[in-house]
Amino acid sequence: MPLKNGQGWLHGISREVRCLCVISFISAVGFGIQSPAIPVFGRSLGVGSAMVGMIIAAFPLARLIAAWPAGRLVDRLGEYPLLCSGLALIALGSFGAGLATTAEHVLIGRGVCGIGSMLYTLSAMSLMLRTTDARHRGQATGLFMGAYYIGTVSGPAIGSLFVDFSVRLPFFIYGMGAGVAGLVAMFLLRHLRLPTAGSPVARPAVISVSKALRLPAYRAALASNFAVGFAVYGVRVSVLPLFLLVALQQPAKWIGIGLTVCALSQTLLLPKAGQLADRWGRKPTLVAGMLLVLASFLVIQIGHNLHAYLVGLALMGLGAAFCTTSAAAIAGDTADGRGGTIIASYQMSADLGMVIGPILIGVIAERYSYDLALSCTTGLLVAACLVALSMPKRSKEHAHS
Repeated sequence: MPLKNGQGWLHGISREVRCLCVISFISAVGFGIQSPAIPVFGRSLGVGSAMVGMIIAAFPLARLIAAWPAGRLVDRLGEYPLLCSGLALIALGSFGAGLATTAEHVLIGRGVCGIGSMLYTLSAMSLMLRTTDARHRGQATGLFMGAYYIGTVSGPAIGSLFVDFSVRLPFFIYGMGAGVAGLVAMFLLRHLRLPTAGSPVARPAVISVSKALRLPAYRAALASNFAVGFAVYGVRVSVLPLFLLVALQQPAKWIGIGLTVCALSQTLLLPKAGQLADRWGRKPTLVAGMLLVLASFLVIQIGHNLHAYLVGLALMGLGAAFCTTSAAAIAGDTADGRGGTIIASYQMSADLGMVIGPILIGVIAERYSYDLALSCTTGLLVAACLVALSMPKRSKEHAHS
């Protein structure tokens, strides 16, 4: 039950959201533990960098393919069965990858994990936004994402220790983590199995994506999420490390340090960014986030040195915290508990950016220059900023957007 006024920073956060934060952390730690093992495992099976890249890409590609069907299933079946099924698929896929004897089997296992991840994250986010009052959706989003990122930041460090014992062990740990998270969901959220019309979590009528796309706020959320997926989750982990090595000619150790700086700044700000999205409004925080991400790329490109690189990544993390919480809250305001496909489309926009960004900007950097590649990324961010600026400060449909 929500806490009463003045009883703490969890005021307004439903019991369901608190459970989801625990589940998100457990699952994310397992995912992070597995990450460092994938390239090493691929090499141990005798495959080259191309197949290792395919194994890594299988996860987000499967998420992208499964997003729309998963959204329809959420509308039809509700969040609880898909949340539990998604975590079960992650566990099975990870155990299968850990037992694999060929790279193709690992590829299949990663694909199954990707499908399970989409079922889980989509149903979890839909449930989180639906069971939270509009006045606290930003705060709930910040807590939920913060729990996830704390897990993903701490997971790789733990996973690096397990790789020394066995390259397969991190896959089994990820599977066990997903399994434990599934059991937690089944136990703590079992009251959602058969929602009734009079219950606080009963599902109202579904709102269509075509209707949602008529709202400037939802279009701004999609544009922002695509740009963040493209630049922050795509270019940041693919082209920027190469820019550091080739253009700035810095040691490889700064790649991990830079990514950690970005992840920590985002993780630390997420809960506060969510509160500000509720207090200031969706538009101011979304615009502020997009401007910070834009500034991060400008600092890196104009500064053209290691200090500017690290400062830029810190700004990027801060901007991503504002963007993700405010955009997710806008998606929740739009769906208002009535559209799994609306949340699916929102998540697909980031996944699409993550797929297109590294490939497109990587080709531009390879064939032309890193400066042109970063300039193209900056241009996309400018366009997303303009879309965010065009949304109304408060819409008639949603008083809190």
